[in-house]
Amino acid sequence: MSWTVLSSRENDKVWTKVNRVVKWKPGLQCSRMKPPTPYIVYDVSAGFKEDGRFLADLEEKMIGVFKACTDPLETMYALDWRHEGYMFRPHGQLPKDEYGDWPVPIFPNGDYYFFFQRDFEWGVLGDPWRQTMTLYGEKLLYHIEHHPPVIFRKA
Repeated sequence: MSWTVLSSRENDKVWTKVNRVVKWKPGLQCSRMKPPTPYIVYDVSAGFKEDGRFLADLEEKMIGVFKACTDPLETMYALDWRHEGYMFRPHGQLPKDEYGDWPVPIFPNGDYYFFFQRDFEWGVLGDPWRQTMTLYGEKLLYHIEHHPPVIFRKA
């Protein structure tokens, strides 16, 4: 399975859950997130200044971690705030668009990009304004600790 667009109803339902789970209040001048513990906030500001090497490593490492955290047929959510959300299977083919990007990029280069395990046990919260990526959930943190992207610096 490649990227599957969520219906409007499902997208709204997923975002309602996101707002409860990570206690995120979008649209506030100073949006805050409070994900479930344990979590780690990584500074990814270097990705806004570089030529793509860090970003390629980030994408490669994150898809590897997603695979390590999911069963072969398990699906995840990929969400782009105020845009279409998707379901995808990390173990499947993940086609890119004509610009070489996923429909929802892993790097928060202009919008809030979030990736969640289907039951929200773990997730990745990309914040372009703070230039951070927050990862939560024991399973995800365990695997990222063993295969960290070069760009990750603890904030």
